[in-house]
Amino acid sequence: MSDFEEAGAQVVGVSVDPFPSQGAFAKSLELNFPLASDWPNYDTARAYDVWQEERRVTSRVTYVIDKDGTIRGVIESATDMEIHSREALRIVTEIAGK
Repeated sequence: MSDFEEAGAQVVGVSVDPFPSQGAFAKSLELNFPLASDWPNYDTARAYDVWQEERRVTSRVTYVIDKDGTIRGVIESATDMEIHSREALRIVTEIAGK
């Protein structure tokens, strides 16, 4: 997190899980960034085209969005969770010019 903060980035997680599930998840992993729930309408998931209607889940995707609201990077992997933070940090650092 300190690397993201140093680059001037804000980390926010969004999932389609209800608030109680998110709270338990954040507590179990000791997350120190906000989580937003897209439940029950999944509007954000639909807007970013990650909602899988037939399975009622989302794809695991990380978006790096700059201060102007432009998507600067998309990281998608259902199996490699480390790539999300690693690649997002690389893109954020590149944007910050560091």
